[in-house]
Amino acid sequence: MSASEFDIIFRGDIVFGHQLAEVKAKLQQLFKTDAAKVDALFTGRPVPLKRNLDEATANKYRDALIKAGAMVEICSSDTSPANAAPKPAPVPRRAAEAAPPVASGWTLAPLGSDLLPAKERPPQPAPVSVDISGLSLRAAEGNLVDASEVHEEISVQVIAPDLGLAAVGTDLISADEKLELPLVEIELEDWDIAEAGSDLLTEDERPIVLPAIIEVGDYGLAPAGSDLGQLKPNVKPLTPDISGLRLADSGN
Repeated sequence: MSASEFDIIFRGDIVFGHQLAEVKAKLQQLFKTDAAKVDALFTGRPVPLKRNLDEATANKYRDALIKAGAMVEICSSDTSPANAAPKPAPVPRRAAEAAPPVASGWTLAPLGSDLLPAKERPPQPAPVSVDISGLSLRAAEGNLVDASEVHEEISVQVIAPDLGLAAVGTDLISADEKLELPLVEIELEDWDIAEAGSDLLTEDERPIVLPAIIEVGDYGLAPAGSDLGQLKPNVKPLTPDISGLRLADSGN
């Protein structure tokens, strides 16, 4: 078998964020098979979904299956784990869902072991040499800053006068602080009260109002009862019922 052929291997794992029932339904649609055969894939054992594919076709199948939620891997057909074990027989649906995943050929490394071999480990960075000759340690007690490095605090002298609260209604301004306002003298000898209805403006104080000129040559009076184009109310005529009325004899 050529080394350029690959198998699509499925171990029953699903992509994070997908639901198991949805993944099974999508696989059933992709492979056009029934639910029992899809349930048989979820046993934890490596199952080849497709065999002897070229690399491009294998990648195409892998992308479609991962999109459907099935976590698959591509293995060379020569070293495919499915060749070392027969294809599992179909199992009942409940047993397939309850069966725990089995990682064939996997082991647990001791606690603290390096999981990468020496050839896969990244190169260690060169140690950095730091010159600490100018550093020193001081005692835990006392100020860690030298006296020359301490900024002197400038004290500000604030004069706060002895203030107090005056009683309610007290005049807060002393007599010598008050300003004397001059009295305004108004002579009322020439003033008088006019009669009711009198014109308080003299002839030269009145504004000049020009009369508006209105030409009435094109206007005329319509005869009484003429229709002037006004809006008429929509009044429905009343038809009274006079079937019960009769004329009485005037001689009675």
